[in-house]
Amino acid sequence: MLQAVSGQKNDVLVAIGNAAQAFAENNAAVQQKMTEAYPDAGEREQARQQIVSGLNEAYLQASGSHTDAKWFTPRGALAGLAQSAMNDRAQKLPAAAAAVGASAEAVAALAPLEQFGPLDPGWIECVVDGFQTLFAGKAAFVQHEALSDFLHPMKDQVTIALVSDWGASNEAAALVAAQIRKAQPDIVIHLGDIYYAGQKNEALAMLKGWPLAIAAGNSFALNGNHEMFSGGRAYFETVLPAFGQKASYFGLRNASWQILAFDSAYIEQRLLPPADAAKVDARLESQWNWLADKMKNSGLPTILLCHHQPVSAFAQENSDAATLRSDFQQFTAAAGRGVFGWFFGHEHRCTIYDDANIPYYARLIGNGCIPHSPPPANQKPEPGCYSFSRMNTRAKANGDAVSGFALLKFDGGQIDIRYIDEDGALFFEEIWQAPLANAGN
Repeated sequence: MLQAVSGQKNDVLVAIGNAAQAFAENNAAVQQKMTEAYPDAGEREQARQQIVSGLNEAYLQASGSHTDAKWFTPRGALAGLAQSAMNDRAQKLPAAAAAVGASAEAVAALAPLEQFGPLDPGWIECVVDGFQTLFAGKAAFVQHEALSDFLHPMKDQVTIALVSDWGASNEAAALVAAQIRKAQPDIVIHLGDIYYAGQKNEALAMLKGWPLAIAAGNSFALNGNHEMFSGGRAYFETVLPAFGQKASYFGLRNASWQILAFDSAYIEQRLLPPADAAKVDARLESQWNWLADKMKNSGLPTILLCHHQPVSAFAQENSDAATLRSDFQQFTAAAGRGVFGWFFGHEHRCTIYDDANIPYYARLIGNGCIPHSPPPANQKPEPGCYSFSRMNTRAKANGDAVSGFALLKFDGGQIDIRYIDEDGALFFEEIWQAPLANAGN
């Protein structure tokens, strides 16, 4: 559960600063927790210096991060790890107080940041735990053995719920999950982001709130940048096994459509072409080859899924997407054809794009649960960005933007798509029709 204190930029900066001070001074609380984690003195000192460096970098990342007034979600990995540790400490405080006999009133009376002081052993322990995950390195990227791997059949009549940026276990996530359950989909797919840093405790909380009783082939998850803040370890080692999902890229196919989902976060905002993969991470060439095979050897219209946005109505986000757009252009050239539609998240908005320069139906569904300010009703694309026909501008009573998900009902060559808000209200509905050659049952 996201704690309010961990979503406020100034409070996060104070907490990170306190931790940096504590580890730099190597105070008694740090010595105790570091000795427990690293019995070897040499290893312990090396880890302490790395933590000091990491916390200083986290502070810089958090200081420079743009923030919505409603909730702070820095994009830097080290800042995200520190924020994750902060949230973990805030969640543990009531239990820790109860263990020593403190009353609920005494806990409630604590100043919000007393628990994140340089001498707070619980805070120091959470920081150590968070950085241990970072020091473990990236999880292994899973590759296919045969090109037939990771491709799942789906019925011609099937209902799929798509939700993104939903892994926060907060009130909005619970409301969205309730609406997904009400819709009774056959399959639920998360497009990524488990907050704040995709740590194991955060991944387990997401799984606990999952809106389906998990069974073979009914639940899938994509990798997001927040999962990679901790090297993707909980995503690859906890979430995927829980779903029975073998890799971070996969496909679903019936007689009329194919859905291809790819990992845009292992190397952030990339679909690495082979030449780039050879320079950056050669394992990612497997994903490219697998996707290209599905495009070349099936004439079915293709719907792409990934975490990151390929286009945006906002200048910074659109600039961030430039490399992914370039990768996609190379991909469609190699595949010999384009895609029909593309669902993505990352930006915490719901937007229906209609720009003639986008050669597919582009749909942003990143409003899964993170509190953020709604765009104004008269929001326009920023200069040089992509136009849209609709952007969800609804606000709740507390002023937060409404959260939601997309529900896709496949019936042969037709897909009825509903964008549903957390209270069940319908934001938008549209129908996608497969080209005539692919529309039959």
